[in-house]
Amino acid sequence: MLWLSPATADAPAAQADPVSLVRAYWSERDDGVRASLTRRLASHPDYRPSRLREWLHAGVPFEALDPGLRTITVDAGAEGSRAVTLVLPEGYRADRAWPLVYALHPSGEPAGRWAEQVRRMLGSRAREFVIASPEYRQNYIAAKPPFAAEHAFILDAVARLVHVDANRVYAFGYSRGGFAAWYVTLFFADRFAGTVALAAGFDVAPGPDGLWRHIAPNAAHVPVLNAWGERDSLIIRDLAEKPAGTFAESNRWFAREVQGMGLPVTNIEVPGGEHNQLAPPGAPIAEILSRRRVVDTPRVNHVFRHLHQASSYWLEGLSWVGDAWSDPWPTTVGVQPGETEAAALSRTLEPLLGRLTGVRDGQVIRVTKRHVGDTVVWRGERSINWDQPVTIEVDGKMVFSGKVAPDIDLALARAKATMDFERLCFAGIRVSASGDASVVTAATMPEPAWKR
Repeated sequence: MLWLSPATADAPAAQADPVSLVRAYWSERDDGVRASLTRRLASHPDYRPSRLREWLHAGVPFEALDPGLRTITVDAGAEGSRAVTLVLPEGYRADRAWPLVYALHPSGEPAGRWAEQVRRMLGSRAREFVIASPEYRQNYIAAKPPFAAEHAFILDAVARLVHVDANRVYAFGYSRGGFAAWYVTLFFADRFAGTVALAAGFDVAPGPDGLWRHIAPNAAHVPVLNAWGERDSLIIRDLAEKPAGTFAESNRWFAREVQGMGLPVTNIEVPGGEHNQLAPPGAPIAEILSRRRVVDTPRVNHVFRHLHQASSYWLEGLSWVGDAWSDPWPTTVGVQPGETEAAALSRTLEPLLGRLTGVRDGQVIRVTKRHVGDTVVWRGERSINWDQPVTIEVDGKMVFSGKVAPDIDLALARAKATMDFERLCFAGIRVSASGDASVVTAATMPEPAWKR
């Protein structure tokens, strides 16, 4: 773990321009040279953890791109390649960070055309945002295989090409894309500052089977605008693929039932609106697009289906333990008298969902997990008192107690792996499935969950 005082480096190195050092670090492949650059950054007289964010934004090299529309191709692993349409606003410059609208298209609407529609919907505010509109397949928890993190791959590729403000990324979808907006918000919540879901509905049809209630708290820190038309007559289907009412009826039920859950969801029914003719509510959309991401929260509650979704704020699962909801689906437990097939499916599938929960109470961190083996507890700049010992409990067992020091080497390595310069990780404690704990260094840092 690297923590150097200015006295540990010679004077000329200490006076080196930190932005130039970051730029050199980013392009350097040799571990030894990167370590030397890191020492020079740490020994700079102006260095403190809060300055590193500023130096990253100024120093990481991004390609000088012209404003306008372009299409890129993203390798999404087992999912194959994805075309992504980018709209760069007039005045785009690579030397500053830009808010990103992740525009998820409806059925029958190509990504490129949807990107243009979103730009028109934003009106004069379009000049403030980069728009990325991908071709995608996954928009629902029950999506069929291959099970790969296509949305994480796409967002990562965009952030490596365009200088993105990680604290201002917004999911924005209509119809099929509205379900996709809910999907990415629920399973990649810590990437988003806000979500607009139009003419759609919650990821899994909300209903008496109750599966949706286990997943909804994932969005506890992401404001969501959920808007639908009064006359939206499209039929939504439940887990058993049986009709579960119209989009309008399902959203009314959701709006009623979600009250009291303490979630930042704004539900709006547009009078007279139909599925294909829904006038977007301008003021609420503008409100969502002004929000900033919650970077650090004392509580994490994250439920997910796949390992590549096992990351939320300061908790990250690295391995899966036990049974999983894969394909083909498990045999449904017996339907009880008066129970629907969807409810029986919910009882079958819910125990197969992974879960990570965490609470930070001062210097004590308590974690519980299900279907998760190796786990990393990440610590940010102000998340603990670095001068005092920290205690970590996992599933009721103390696995770590002691001081940790802010590690600039780890923060730089993690920033390069995630392209997130706003949530810097200065320490990480890795806890194995058997409960053994070790301090994460730049050399031992695992790949992000979605890449594993």
